Amino acid sequence: MSLAKPFNTRPLYQQVADEFIARIVSRAWAPGQSIENEAEIARSLGISLGTARKAFDILTEHKLLERQQGKGTVVTDFTTGKMRSRFSNIVDRSGERVSGEVEIGGVQLGVAPADAADLLQVNARTPVLQFERRRTHFGRPFMTEEVFLRVDAGARDLSQGELEQLAFARWSGHDLATHKRESVSAESATAADKRNFKLKEDTAILKLRRLICSYQDRPLELRFARVHLGSDLFYASA
Repeated sequence: MSLAKPFNTRPLYQQVADEFIARIVSRAWAPGQSIENEAEIARSLGISLGTARKAFDILTEHKLLERQQGKGTVVTDFTTGKMRSRFSNIVDRSGERVSGEVEIGGVQLGVAPADAADLLQVNARTPVLQFERRRTHFGRPFMTEEVFLRVDAGARDLSQGELEQLAFARWSGHDLATHKRESVSAESATAADKRNFKLKEDTAILKLRRLICSYQDRPLELRFARVHLGSDLFYASA
């Protein structure tokens, strides 16, 4: 089987990595599944062992595959709490990453503001999925988010209910997120912050801008967040 396509100038090992990711997205390789070893994959695809190994290394580096003692190579299960919160820099007193309980509202398909469209690398007239997220930790609101999600053209034909499901599913089903770029600053709480976080006095609020990307550095989701850490949460820069 040849993975090379006409006019595809990308190295073969990256094309093989793309094939592996397509298998994970389609669930041909299911979460937690042990897959063939590098030699077997190389034979089935008609490629060299070195090429297969490089492709495996890419997915292992991005934590899409895990090498486990006694099991071989296993597809990462992104439904676990640890993996769901892997992009969060908010931690609790024990150092565990916190993503919180999530509520979503205001879901709509529309044109993103110019700055958001630029960061998502979409045409200024290309619709994106826009919604608000609210996160709580043991019942305490600690984060509000304005989210812009890059979606396929077929999203135009989805019902409101399907758009809401897409907001929860995010990029799963069409891509895999591997890394983020985040900036952080602080400012005094606004009147809206005081309402959202139930604050009675002036306090500092963190402003976060996070862009989540695929392993090819394709932007998938942009969010602008406001965070009240309180006394039980902390921001970890690493």
